[in-house]
Amino acid sequence: MASTKRISIDQLTVGMFIAGLDQPWYRTPFLRHKWLVSSPDDILQLKQHGIQAVTIDIERGLDVGAAIAVTPSSTPPPVEPPPASAETVVPQQNERGPRSASAAVAYREATAAVERVFSDLEAGHPPQIVTLKPVVSKLLEQIVAQPEPMLIQFCLDKVRRFDATLANHGMDVCVLTLILAVENGCAEADREALGLGALLHDIGYLRLPRNLYRKSTPLTDQEQVLMKQHPQLAATVLAQVDSIPDAVSRIILQHHEYQDGSGFPQQLKQEGLSTLAQLVGLADTYDELVSARHGRPPLLPHDAIRQLFVLGAKGRYDKTLVEVAIKALGVYPLGSLIKLNTNECAVVVGLNHEDRLRPRIRIIRGPGGEPQQKPTDLDLQNQTSDQPTRTILRALDPTQEQVNLPEYLETTVGTLSQ
Repeated sequence: MASTKRISIDQLTVGMFIAGLDQPWYRTPFLRHKWLVSSPDDILQLKQHGIQAVTIDIERGLDVGAAIAVTPSSTPPPVEPPPASAETVVPQQNERGPRSASAAVAYREATAAVERVFSDLEAGHPPQIVTLKPVVSKLLEQIVAQPEPMLIQFCLDKVRRFDATLANHGMDVCVLTLILAVENGCAEADREALGLGALLHDIGYLRLPRNLYRKSTPLTDQEQVLMKQHPQLAATVLAQVDSIPDAVSRIILQHHEYQDGSGFPQQLKQEGLSTLAQLVGLADTYDELVSARHGRPPLLPHDAIRQLFVLGAKGRYDKTLVEVAIKALGVYPLGSLIKLNTNECAVVVGLNHEDRLRPRIRIIRGPGGEPQQKPTDLDLQNQTSDQPTRTILRALDPTQEQVNLPEYLETTVGTLSQ
């Protein structure tokens, strides 16, 4: 006998185990579609976002009509806890200020080093792998110790920059890739290859017309054909490099190949793909989605996350890797501007590994849209009973709302004022 049944949202009660919703993930703000309902707030959120029916598992929770009350103290966690490792430890409050400063310094120093390498490449000099390895090592050290400040620096870099260069893009993809590598538990040796491959993944563009990468209007058909040659053209550049690791070469050649065979330049399928190249490709895709490219405006981070989910569902990327990306970046990534159920406006300033739908936020506008003289920091996962329970309704566009994100992100690592 099947243990699951479909019920109306009005029949849902605390203590039932949700095994599915009536909408796919990418049409809802819910990353989890399987969890034990532990509070009435869970049900309220589902109703607020248009869920009309759910599937419950009566072997893992209550059945319709059951009279047993489930208290919060007897309820298991709705999601599995993060691995007990340095990679996922959130810095303590009194450490956030110094760590933010060190992350900013590390980001600036690494960016300057990468820009020097690309300047040499543009002058016709082969890439010096030996000079890039320390860059990757320092970035990885910072990411393992403090992933959130590094993500904040990534976000600040995106909103401050008006014209991305290949070096900027390589740096951004490298940081994202290393964050995903740590979240995915990649081996130490693989992390170095991933960092090097991410930094150099687009060096083939140096053998193409200079304006192609930075073109601000849609590419013509002929330009599309040229653009798709850049992974193979990278081989020309790499041929000048002594003893470049095979793993790095494969990453650079395959970062636009997809599991379903729709990629380029070789239309490889799952069995012929480097997993490391897929990880870099996933980071590259996210970075391009949140950047203005070839006449396309950037997506909001939340919409880019949804797009990654769609690409995983369609078979372009391995679903496990997509899940890793969502866990690392959050459903509402750092720097997202959001609307709350209280009609307040807030910026996401921190992630909760236990529940990606309830991040740490900074409330910057009141219910009537009035700016907060002193923005209030709040952890949506640990709200106090003397305040209204706040939930996220939707993501907002900072440009349309005329919000200067750096103003609020630069101090995100300050102590929570809750």
